[in-house]
Amino acid sequence: MAAVAEAAAVSGAVAAGAFRYNRENYMYDQGLRWNRFTTGYSMAMAQAAMYREDIRDLTTLTVTKQDTYHTVGVIFFVLNFQLIMAGRLGVHGPSPPGWLLGLYWTNICSALMFLVTFTWMAMHAAARATAGGAYMLTRHVRLPIPTPKMLDKARRTGNTYEKQRVTDVFRVPFACPAPQESEVEAGTGWRAPVSDRKMPKWYQDEVDELRKDEGGAKPVEGSNPEHFELYRGLQDEWWGHDVYSRIG
Repeated sequence: MAAVAEAAAVSGAVAAGAFRYNRENYMYDQGLRWNRFTTGYSMAMAQAAMYREDIRDLTTLTVTKQDTYHTVGVIFFVLNFQLIMAGRLGVHGPSPPGWLLGLYWTNICSALMFLVTFTWMAMHAAARATAGGAYMLTRHVRLPIPTPKMLDKARRTGNTYEKQRVTDVFRVPFACPAPQESEVEAGTGWRAPVSDRKMPKWYQDEVDELRKDEGGAKPVEGSNPEHFELYRGLQDEWWGHDVYSRIG
């Protein structure tokens, strides 16, 4: 009878020690779970901020060029008006032949026509690029800020340890190693080992719960981020005005 009582006491002590050990591990892992969640979103927001800066840089490139062309165009406008008014032929000397005046006024009017067209194209390209950049920043390239529901999903309280598997709650360290890390295969639905690491079941549950939307098609060599391709499509609306404003 004494031996049975002693065995029961030893078993109870081992079970209690295993319970405390596994609970401490569980609580520590939940802190790591939260840190991973917040760190991941911090990196994602930093990446999205970099993408937003790309959009601003691409927009500023077009707008700055068009503003420079516009400034040069205004200078030529002033020169043409001076040639039409105070600096025209025949004002400060004898009037030239009619054929020369014809060529003179034809060139002045042609220059004004090109300047008006060029200025309109430059203004349109700058305005459309600004609108396209604002559209990208407000519709597509947004900061991935987690919602309160996502934060609650990533958070774990201490009483969730009570819902863990009995094999994890009373697992004796070293004597009963944790299962091998595995993930569910998309095609078969069966778990398959992904590494030689020994990970508790609650870690594998975390992978299934918090990272089920990760993945997707792998980037191929030479592929561009999505926001570059979207912006490339928007550039079709003003690249012609950009090119012809330079020619003008």
